[in-house]
Amino acid sequence: MTQPVLDEKSLTYVAGALVVTAVLAPVRQNWRRRRDRRDGFPLSYYPMFSARRANVGAVVHLVGLTADGVPRLLHHRHAGTGGLNQVRRQIRRRVAAGGAEDLAREAADSVGAGRRRSEVPVVEVQVVTSRHRYDDFFAGDREPLARSVHATAPVRRTLQGRSRP
Repeated sequence: MTQPVLDEKSLTYVAGALVVTAVLAPVRQNWRRRRDRRDGFPLSYYPMFSARRANVGAVVHLVGLTADGVPRLLHHRHAGTGGLNQVRRQIRRRVAAGGAEDLAREAADSVGAGRRRSEVPVVEVQVVTSRHRYDDFFAGDREPLARSVHATAPVRRTLQGRSRP
């Protein structure tokens, strides 16, 4: 009887070495010039963790104002369907394409038709870009460094099939 070329233990070592090589191979991208780096599935050099990030970021979103001017963040469902990040991208694209006015009207109609207790006092919807310092925001300071308003729309409440201003 002939001996197999690779026994079970050797095969395990070879398989383990291949897996380690596949996981570590993308790390070589870190030593390339930034413009020459390539990231792709299934092998990634994890730029989401290694890339430099700015201290300040901007997000386009919806804000509701109460009658006395108190701002309230509105749920993303008023702007579109899907998950938060998907809707956030939809909002950003619509605003960039000049659709902020339509978005504000649609969101105001959605708020007016809704029955969320936190949104009942909202009388106006704004489409805004807010700039935040990440460290402050995630430490609990939700006040933006700056906020620019792209569009506004009044909320009309719908009661039993009728709307009222």
